[in-house]
Amino acid sequence: MNERNEYILELKSVSKEFPGVKALDRVNLKLKPGSVHALCGENGAGKSTLMKIINGIYKMDEGEIWYKGERIVPKNPKEMLEMGIATIHQELSPLPNMTIAENIFLGREPLDSLKMVDWKRLWSDTQKLLDEFGFHYDPKGYMRDLTVSDIALIEIVKAISRDASVVIMDEPTSSITEGEVRTLF
Repeated sequence: MNERNEYILELKSVSKEFPGVKALDRVNLKLKPGSVHALCGENGAGKSTLMKIINGIYKMDEGEIWYKGERIVPKNPKEMLEMGIATIHQELSPLPNMTIAENIFLGREPLDSLKMVDWKRLWSDTQKLLDEFGFHYDPKGYMRDLTVSDIALIEIVKAISRDASVVIMDEPTSSITEGEVRTLF
């Protein structure tokens, strides 16, 4: 791996200003593949702003972002997710009237030869994912019936199921129990 490709994600001198507030001032961050990092700081320190820049929600005012050795300009969350950067936001946004399986595979449901949702495969693929994490949820269960803690865990499964190279979690342990935190780690 050459020096540029040593890092899966690299931020160089990233800055962001809102009216009257300098949220980020020349932030540098380097992430190696297979590593886990925690970004700690007080409220208002810019952690969420940095995450939203990487995710393509906010545009940076200055700086560079390199992903897998190539310079990128994040445009929107969908593009970043397709690129391999998944984000789990602190403000969870499940679709309560849909099943766990539908929430996990939303927009990428398995299709049959008629281009219709292959429900049997959807349930099966979801069950495999849940089993892999040791989670005992019914793929056909509705999100509306889950606790906030359960929803947070499903959001994590959803992000990881996309085979993302980088998974960013905004305060992932804020709504889950101590046992669930152990499972997450």
